Amino acid sequence: MLPAFSDTRREPTRPAAYRDAEFDAKYDAETLFYDAFRDADTRIVLVGPPFLNLQPALAVMTLTARPSGVACRFEIRELDRHGQIHVEAPDGTTSLTLSAAFGTTEITVNPSEVDLFAGRRVMFTQSKNNHLAWIQDWVRFSRDIHGADAVLIYDNGSTDYSLRALAEAIGALDGIAVARIVSWPFKFGPQGLDAKRFWDSDYGQHGVWEHGRRRFLAAAASVQCSDVDEMILSIDGRSIFEAAESARFGVCRYYGRWVLGIEGREPAPDKPGKRHRDYRIVRRERPQRRLGLITIDGDRCPPKWTIVPSKCPPDAQWRIHVIGGHAASRLTTRQFSYRHFREISDSWKYARTGREAFDPTRHEEDPLLADHLARVRWDV
Repeated sequence: MLPAFSDTRREPTRPAAYRDAEFDAKYDAETLFYDAFRDADTRIVLVGPPFLNLQPALAVMTLTARPSGVACRFEIRELDRHGQIHVEAPDGTTSLTLSAAFGTTEITVNPSEVDLFAGRRVMFTQSKNNHLAWIQDWVRFSRDIHGADAVLIYDNGSTDYSLRALAEAIGALDGIAVARIVSWPFKFGPQGLDAKRFWDSDYGQHGVWEHGRRRFLAAAASVQCSDVDEMILSIDGRSIFEAAESARFGVCRYYGRWVLGIEGREPAPDKPGKRHRDYRIVRRERPQRRLGLITIDGDRCPPKWTIVPSKCPPDAQWRIHVIGGHAASRLTTRQFSYRHFREISDSWKYARTGREAFDPTRHEEDPLLADHLARVRWDV
């Protein structure tokens, strides 16, 4: 963290006129690197928020391997809301001494853990205070529907339970061979102003995706990136992992539909213990013409993806809705879609318990969702 050795801070790029009263408190000005670790290719990787105003000083810094004292060559990568430094260092390096214009600090190098998930079909997410029962149901669904056998969760500072309690909740489930809970105490970051404008400062999850990819998941068979309030449905019964593994470019990307609570129907929005399987109503698709060529659902949720890490270009970036620098990931499939459960949330981002009256012109029962939910073993 910069305050430990420097008065310099990361400066936001968002114009002051577009920062709300909470922007400064949410903004990560102080984290230089989230972590430093060996990757699958034996380089040392330093991952952090974007370097921005720190980049000129980092470009001419010195990195010295310890205990050897060797001066290391390095490559700086500036990505979308994320920064990395790839370092060539001798075997046996346990730390790096960074000397830059803004200060000097010692950085511990952690080991690669890619062997932990080698050959596994992994569910990967970031979570904060999601109910343990919701997390268990999210795992059960992908285990039974898609064949997931491993879980990687980054806990972003949950206060409702401990990391140990979360690990025990996952450990109590059948069929999960490997589970890892990573403490991620860093700021999530300010959100954009709306769906399009000023998505420039939410660094935390971008860090999670690339950290998980490079420290843990490089040797996984395939990885499903989704949130705890999302479940992936298959049109033809194929596993999403199987589909990604058999795809030429190793990636499947798919849109979602909202699953809603309906006024006057169970469960009540404030009902304790509500679960994914309590919901069946979705918004009807709202066809819209785009560019006069294709028809899309105007109410669809942004795409999510499942990927084979070994088929992902090394310089590509795992992002929330797309793989940056991986052209094939821009394509989407209609063989899969996910359901986004509006009320499986503590409304941390915005209020999600407001309900709509059932309108048969706008809402419908979702038989595909009901079929999938019926095939899950919810008690093991």
